[in-house]
Amino acid sequence: MEFNVFISYSTQDLQQVKALEKQLSNTPINVFVAEHSILPSEELTSEISGAIKACDLFIVLWSKNAKDSDWVSQEIGKATALNKKILPLVLDQDLSLPGFVSGLKYLSVAKDPENSLCEATRIALIEYNKKLSGIENLKAKKQKEKETLLKMGLGALFLWAISQS
Repeated sequence: MEFNVFISYSTQDLQQVKALEKQLSNTPINVFVAEHSILPSEELTSEISGAIKACDLFIVLWSKNAKDSDWVSQEIGKATALNKKILPLVLDQDLSLPGFVSGLKYLSVAKDPENSLCEATRIALIEYNKKLSGIENLKAKKQKEKETLLKMGLGALFLWAISQS
């Protein structure tokens, strides 16, 4: 099963991005960071748009730099429009979240960077396990439906056989 995380950030905050990416590297999670995930010559807008669409969790590193970035605002807008689960990490103290994500609880990286990144990883793994559990429940439900259909078919066959005697 694939679980995709999209990290939205300002390129001026790459140090924090790399720290989060490293934290998530020892998990079964795929991480999309435009800086590393898009090859030269690839079209940025479509690659980023596709990665947001495919993500299971959208993490935004919100900072003064991100606030000044047109890309970050647009990525947040797209993730919001697609009803993606959004996890904000606030890098600068006393900086409020923008618009549609302003009501979300966030992790304050400024206060405790190491614990905040560990908590972000924990939350990503919780979301991964929810998806995994949902897939397993769906498989179990489909198996139960198959068994029910088989029993109904056998019952119908039995009734037909009795009616032929």
